[in-house]
Amino acid sequence: MKKTPKSHLEHVQELRGAHLWTQFRVIRFCLTLVAFLLIGSLPIMAQQTVRGTVVDATNGDPLPGVNVVIKGTLKGMATDIEGRFELTLATGESILVFSFTGFETQEIDVIGRSEILVQLIPADLYLDELVVIGYGAVRKRDLTGAVSSVRSGDIGKTTTLNAVQALQGRVSGLTITTTSGAPGATAAVRIRGVGTFNNASPIYVVDGVILDDISFLNPSDIQSMEVLKDASATAIYGSRGANGVILVTTRSGSATMDRPVVNVSTEYGFQQVERTIDLLDGRQFAIISNEIRSGSFNNVDAVSNTDWQDLIFDIAPIQTYQVSVAGSSNKTDYYASIGYYNQQGIIDRSSFERLTLKLNNTYRITDKVKLGNNLTFAPYTQTVAPNVVFAAYRAQPVLAPYYDDGSFGVVYN
Repeated sequence: MKKTPKSHLEHVQELRGAHLWTQFRVIRFCLTLVAFLLIGSLPIMAQQTVRGTVVDATNGDPLPGVNVVIKGTLKGMATDIEGRFELTLATGESILVFSFTGFETQEIDVIGRSEILVQLIPADLYLDELVVIGYGAVRKRDLTGAVSSVRSGDIGKTTTLNAVQALQGRVSGLTITTTSGAPGATAAVRIRGVGTFNNASPIYVVDGVILDDISFLNPSDIQSMEVLKDASATAIYGSRGANGVILVTTRSGSATMDRPVVNVSTEYGFQQVERTIDLLDGRQFAIISNEIRSGSFNNVDAVSNTDWQDLIFDIAPIQTYQVSVAGSSNKTDYYASIGYYNQQGIIDRSSFERLTLKLNNTYRITDKVKLGNNLTFAPYTQTVAPNVVFAAYRAQPVLAPYYDDGSFGVVYN
């Protein structure tokens, strides 16, 4: 049988099919090769082993029991007795988190690193976690006595003359009453109410020194204040602590400071009388006087009308300025500050002005011997206008404050 020759179209289609098959085989081979190479390199890209040691940044001692966790996962471990650890990280895991009680938490990127040294920095303990009770320190949650703590941030929220006024309204069971409205007036402090014998005021323990008054302290120099309200926490102070104890810790330098810290603050405000007492004016006073004694004033519409409260009360400025520096060196921790407080009274010629200088230093002679000083200098000037308010409330409104020649008039009560 004679074979029919292929047409040109059929021949072209046959060649095209063979060419496509060849391309398919080449592509399949390339894909197989790429897959083989990727699978072969996968174990190398997917894992990274990191070893290291965790030490205390202050003395270089190894820290056992430090939590080392891969960020974003629950995988981790604790360092051994020598502070060492070893972890294997998968693809996309490159940050290790180091945390330990009493030290600041650190996050370190370890991509491309196989051996690292981690130095943890001691963290400043929050003052509300530890309470000093005279003969030691305990955690606040373990303390059975009634204790209230106030931090420096709360003390500095308001402009106050002294630290006692800064406690007003911030501690439950603590009553603070200003003895007068004069500039620089002291405050009466009561923790357990008014006593039946002698003085009912609490004692103050400033950096370990027992005092009866802390009005000389600049509130900006105070780090924390703790109010001990019952006898269980004040046993060491004996009968002196029967009315309660207020512990005051002033600011100081810290060994964790790598550079000096300078703080500058200033405040300026005004004081004024919110409401005055509603008293009789001149005409009303004349009418009442005529009712008591007929003929005291012939023409009640012609009498003088002097508002004595308006004359004596004025808007008074109050201002405070503070500059402090704190830091640490190899052998010394230091804190120094200078503050200026000026309060003008709402009554003319009454004022209070105080300059404070604070120096807190700690000298590390050896690892076991330390010397320090806590010094405060607070000279002040106080001017009080005696009995002015009392006289103004009793002065007759029909009297003129000045005579025609400009001299002061006589004021009858």
